[in-house]
Amino acid sequence: MIIFIAFSLIYCGFLLWARYHWCRIDTSVEADDGGLLTFSVIIPVRNEAANIASILADLQAQEYPADLYEVLVIDDDSDDGTLEIAAEVLQRSSMKYHLVRLKDYGMKGKKQAISKALELAENEIILATDGDCRVGSMWIRVYANKYTKDIQMITGPVRMVEHDFFTHLQSLEFAGLIGLGAASLQSGNPGMCNGANLSYRKSAFHEVSGYEGNQEIASGDDEFLLQKIFRAYPNGVLFLKDKRAIVSTPAKDTLGELINQRKRWSSKWKFHKSYYVKLMAIAVFFNYLVFAYMLVEGLTNEASFVIFTSFFLLRALVLSLYIRSVAVFLGVRNVIWASFVMEIIYPFLVLFLGIASIFGHYSWKGRYYS
Repeated sequence: MIIFIAFSLIYCGFLLWARYHWCRIDTSVEADDGGLLTFSVIIPVRNEAANIASILADLQAQEYPADLYEVLVIDDDSDDGTLEIAAEVLQRSSMKYHLVRLKDYGMKGKKQAISKALELAENEIILATDGDCRVGSMWIRVYANKYTKDIQMITGPVRMVEHDFFTHLQSLEFAGLIGLGAASLQSGNPGMCNGANLSYRKSAFHEVSGYEGNQEIASGDDEFLLQKIFRAYPNGVLFLKDKRAIVSTPAKDTLGELINQRKRWSSKWKFHKSYYVKLMAIAVFFNYLVFAYMLVEGLTNEASFVIFTSFFLLRALVLSLYIRSVAVFLGVRNVIWASFVMEIIYPFLVLFLGIASIFGHYSWKGRYYS
C-alpha cells in the first residue's frame, strides 16, 4: 500500500512536471526569411495505395514557393500499386520530385529508405513524413520560419485522427505521448519524437553517422536519430509548437492492429543508450504493475479499496490536467471523462506491452520481426 501511494505521488508529480515543461515551450514565430530556405521532403512508403495521393496533393498545395522544395517518395517494395499511383500523381504535379524503387538498390526497410533518400536529396534541410499522413498548407512555411543557423533538428506535433470511442482513446493517449516527448526535449532530456513530422539538416544526419548502430532495429528511425543529434547539438534541437505544423495520422481501427503497433514501438526501448529513457520505461512499468496489484487487492479489502479509489481519482484528475494542455493544442476534445477511462485501461496495456516487447513478435506492412 505504501509503495502504491509513493508511486502514485511520483506519477502525479511527473505529469505536473511534464505539463510545466510543455507550457514553457516557445510558441513565437521567427521573422519570415522570405522563403529562402530549400527543403527535401522525404516520404518512405510501403503499401500506401489508399493514402499516397492525399499526402502528395497536400504537398502540391503548400503555401511555399514550389521551386524551393522537392519531394522524394521511396517505395519499399509495395505490392498494392503504391508506386504506380505515386508516379501518376507526381507526373501531373508541378513539384520537383524523385520516385525511388528501393529494391532496385538491393535495400529494404524504413531506415534504408530514408538513408537512400538522403543520398538523393538535393537540399540541406530534410522534412520527413509518412505515406498515410496529411499536412496543412503552411507545413513547410512554419518550418522555414523556425530554422536558424544554430538549429540542427526540429521535431513536430502529430495528431491521431479519431472517428469513434476506440480511436478517441488512442488519440488522447497519443496526445499525451506527443506532449511528453516535447516536454522531455524542453527539459533537456529528450526521450521520443515522431517520424511522421520531423526535420533535420542532412549534414547533422551524416555527422552522427545516421542510423549506424541501430540499423537492424525495425523501429526507432526517429527516436534514435533524435538522441544522436541532441548529444552532438544539445542546444540545436527544438519542438515546433505551432498548430499549422500539425501532421495528422490515422488511428488503428482494431485492437489487434493497435497492439501490434504498440509492440513495435515499445520493442525499441531496451536499445536506447539514454539512461533517462531506460529508467523512465522501467518506472512506468512498475508504476502500473503496482496499480494493477492494488486494484485487485481493493476488490477484496475495504480499506485498500478506499485508498485505491482516492488515489485513482487523484491520478485521473492530474492526468486530465496534463493531457488537456496538449489536447487543446492538437484539437482533441472530451479530455476529462476519457482520462478516467484511460487511467483504468492503460495500466494493463502497458504491462502487456512491456512483456510482449521482450518476448513477443510483431509485424509491420506484411513483414515480421522478433
